[in-house]
Amino acid sequence: MSHLKEYYLNNSVGERDLRTMMDNLPRLVMLLDLEGTILYWNGGGEKVFGYKAGEIVGKPVWRLYSGRESDNFIDELSFLKKGEDLSLEVEGRHKDGSRIWLDVKRTIIENSRGEPVILGTASDISLQKKAEFELTKSQARTEAILEAATEGIITIDREGIIQNFNQAAEEMFGYRSGEVVGKNVSKLMPSPYQEEHDQYLENYLETGERKIIGIGRQVRGKRKDGSVFPIELAVSEVQFGDEIIFTVLIKDISSQRKLENEILKIAEGERRRIGHELHDGLGQMLSGISLISRNLARKLEANGLPAADEVLEISKMIREADEHARELAHGLAHIDLENEGLQAALSRLCERNEELTEIPCVFECPNDIEIEKLTVALHLYRIAQEAINNAVKHGQATKVFVRLEANENKKRLQLVVEDNGKGFSATEKEKHAGMGINTMKYRSHILGGKLNITETPEGWTRVICSIPSADIETLNKI
Repeated sequence: MSHLKEYYLNNSVGERDLRTMMDNLPRLVMLLDLEGTILYWNGGGEKVFGYKAGEIVGKPVWRLYSGRESDNFIDELSFLKKGEDLSLEVEGRHKDGSRIWLDVKRTIIENSRGEPVILGTASDISLQKKAEFELTKSQARTEAILEAATEGIITIDREGIIQNFNQAAEEMFGYRSGEVVGKNVSKLMPSPYQEEHDQYLENYLETGERKIIGIGRQVRGKRKDGSVFPIELAVSEVQFGDEIIFTVLIKDISSQRKLENEILKIAEGERRRIGHELHDGLGQMLSGISLISRNLARKLEANGLPAADEVLEISKMIREADEHARELAHGLAHIDLENEGLQAALSRLCERNEELTEIPCVFECPNDIEIEKLTVALHLYRIAQEAINNAVKHGQATKVFVRLEANENKKRLQLVVEDNGKGFSATEKEKHAGMGINTMKYRSHILGGKLNITETPEGWTRVICSIPSADIETLNKI
C-alpha cells in the first residue's frame, strides 16, 4: 500500500484521492500479512464479496474461499516466496453464502517498514464462468449428437481444414479423428476431386457460386486404405462473424449403388429377353403371316377376284410391321460389348442409325480407351443410344456426332453427343425433362460422373457424360 501511496503522492495525488480511487475500483484490492490475515480491504471488496472493510479486516483470508484452508495458503505463500506471481481461478464464498467464481492474483511487496506483505486482487468472473459452462455443455451436447449420428459429419473451415470428424465418419473412411483433424478435407477425396476441391472452395468464397452447398451431390470418397466408394454429400454453411464453417453430412451409398446396378442388370436382362422375343417370336410370326398373305393375294389374283389388291396391301403392312419389330429388337438386344468392346459397339450404333434414318451419324474416338467392366460400357452405350434417339426423334437433327475421349491429363473420360437439332433451353430441360434425360443422368450418377446438356456456340445441342478416370478404374475392379 505504501508503494501505491508513494507513487500517487509523487504525482500530486493526495492520500484521500488515493483511497477514493481504490475504493471505487470494481475489483477487490487487499493486503495480507504472511500469516494470511487481511490487513487492508478496499471498497471494491464489498462489490465482490459483500463485506465492508470493518467486517473482514483482521480475519484470515481463507474464509473467503470455498473448500480452501490454511494449508492452501501455506502452499501459495511458498510459491510467492520464490519470487513468482500467483494467478488462479477459484470459487469464493459471498457474504450471503452464495458461491462466486474469482480471478485471483497475488504478489509479495514491502510495506513502508520494509516488511514483506502480500498484495492481492480478485475480480468476480461468475458470469464469464457461467457462459463458459454453458458453452462447454453446449459443445458436449453437440459432440454427443455428432457421435450418435449414423451419417458421417465433418466440419471444415474456409481453408478446407477439418475441424470435427465424428465416429460415423471414422467408420466410413477408416481414419481416427486425430489422424485427419487439422488436415485438408481433400485427403478424403480421390483424383480428380482432390485437385479440384481447393479451387472450388476458393471460387465459391470469391463468387458465391454454389455447386454443392445447399444443393447436395453424389461424388466419390477415398478410404484410408485407398479404396474409393460412392457417397452422397449435403453441405451447409454457417458464419460466425468473419469466420465461415462448413458442415458436411456424408452418406455411404455403396449398398444403394450395388442394388441399383443389380436392378439395372435385371432390367437389361429383361430388355434383351424382350428383344429376342420380338426378333425370334413376333418377328417370325409376322414373316410367316406376310408370306401366307402374299400367297393368298396371288391365288385371288389368279382367279380374278377383286380382293387380291387388298390382301396384297395387308401383306405389305405386315412386312413393314415385321421390319419395325426387328428394328426394335435390334435396339433392345443386339449389343455384343463383351466381344467387340465399347468403341466398336458405338461405331456400329452410329452406322446402324445412319442406315435406318438416313441421317449422318459420325463416331470418333481419338484415344485408345479400354473399359473392362461390361456394366460400365453398357451404361455409356445406353447413354449414347438415348442421346442419339433424342436428337433424331425430338430434336429433328440432320447431323449427329458421337465422341468418346479422355481429357488432356486423362483424369476424365467423356462421352459427347452433338446434334444440329432444334434443342431446348435450360428452363425447358428442367421443366420438361423426360424419362430419357432422367435415365441418362441416373446412369451417369451410377458411374460417379455427371451429365450436362449445353448448347455450342454454333447453336448445336451437346450432351456430355463426364466420368473421373479413377472411378472407371474402381468400377472395373468391382
